[in-house]
Amino acid sequence: MALPSETVLRNLVARYARLLAAHGDAFEGAELVTPTGEHFPDHFARDARSVSKLLERVASYTPLGEDVPLEFVLVEDESDDGHCNSGCSKPAARIDGVQRDGDGYRVALPVTELGHPTRLVCALARGVCCAVLAEAEEKVDAREVGITSEIVGVASGFGVVLLEGSHVYTKSCGGPAIHQGTALATNELAALLAFFCAVNDISPRTAQKYLGATQGEAFDEAWAFVQINEGLVRKLREAPELLEGGAFSFETKRGGLLSRLFSSREAEVAAPVSKRTRDPEEERRLAEARALVEEELG
Repeated sequence: MALPSETVLRNLVARYARLLAAHGDAFEGAELVTPTGEHFPDHFARDARSVSKLLERVASYTPLGEDVPLEFVLVEDESDDGHCNSGCSKPAARIDGVQRDGDGYRVALPVTELGHPTRLVCALARGVCCAVLAEAEEKVDAREVGITSEIVGVASGFGVVLLEGSHVYTKSCGGPAIHQGTALATNELAALLAFFCAVNDISPRTAQKYLGATQGEAFDEAWAFVQINEGLVRKLREAPELLEGGAFSFETKRGGLLSRLFSSREAEVAAPVSKRTRDPEEERRLAEARALVEEELG
């Protein structure tokens, strides 16, 4: 699977850097949450008590304070006509955002997500991370809540959970289907997870062994890319504020394999850039700015 386009990657890295620059202390020491008994030791019986315990467990891995009340509410998926119990819902099952509930929050959970562990934990992680955003008083456009919550999720250690939830194979009434429970695409989440592992000195094998074939392929490409961008990783770790504006360059080993790995997909996370002809004075100032950036990145 190809990497996201260079424009999308730049936007993702800049947004991740912005989060770390503003709230780095809250994410310091984040561990990679894995779908194992180590991180999810509680027995799950598909009842309200089990879901509440799981929600509490998910929240414990985020910067959300222990004194912030959290509960969930089940909602019917509009794409479910009530005649199929296979969990073959359409992407409408994804809910972006969280509901205020007094001093706390209520995570809306589609009923169809209860039947699949990956989709369930992915949905809860996204909901809790929306609550993290709200508690941090981050002003996020409604159209960007899903994407931003997932960046918070990756920074909190839920990269594997979200990446797995981005591409779930299901059997539906119309045959095999792929459920995407995330706002970001699989290759975009793979890139964020790779940067998270590099910034936090986590071995890529720790993530790779819990990923499906499609997700693992995307992560391998992303990790190879991250490895040749050590300067960028160092800045994310030590001075993320230098990357907030997107004024940085990527190393791609031009002419080699990695230079051909970028996808042409321009996702909604990237804003279109209009081009115009620059006069000589503008070209001179731009060259000086590029030199400064390159010097800063080492």
